[in-house]
Amino acid sequence: MEGKNNIVVPIFKTKNSLINKEEFIPRPAAKLQVENIELTIFKGANPSLATDIAKVVIRYAH
Repeated sequence: MEGKNNIVVPIFKTKNSLINKEEFIPRPAAKLQVENIELTIFKGANPSLATDIAKVVIRYAH
């Protein structure tokens, strides 16, 4: 028996942004420097992703 797989193609739509790019200023929330690697985490970043990236940077920098 052969199974059939349906391939679903994602449709990406752009949203209208009310943010004026000239007024938007990214603000760093934390900076981490280990040896020659500098990691800057900005406000609004996903906290769990930022934590995982920081762990990897610290682990492989030593």
